[in-house]
Amino acid sequence: MTSDDWRKVIDLGLALANGAELPPQDPELPALLRRMAPQVGMTRADADAALGSVPETAALVREIHRRTREGSYRLGRAFGASDALKENGDRAGARKVLEDAMAAEVVPLYRAQLQAYLDHVDDPDDT
Repeated sequence: MTSDDWRKVIDLGLALANGAELPPQDPELPALLRRMAPQVGMTRADADAALGSVPETAALVREIHRRTREGSYRLGRAFGASDALKENGDRAGARKVLEDAMAAEVVPLYRAQLQAYLDHVDDPDDT
């Protein structure tokens, strides 16, 4: 699993969203999707099942892309809102925003980032 894997799936998802089709007979695509599935909260079995046809593979790429995109946006909103609440002295509100984002998040990496923020929401400001 590399950052290139993330980039490839994001690029594929964007291409599909813009009307492109999956690259024909890309020998690396099945392995890429099997690596990426667990990174977005799916099982390898989910990926294997979706690799049976081109439409199902495209749907898998779209779902992986959706999860990364929506999770990324969710993190940005949660971190911004949490920081603003914390700056205004509302640590409970800051914690709640992060907990709500955590409850909706399925991507393990994003969950870990939210947890790290939660672990430090009560820390004194660095200023």
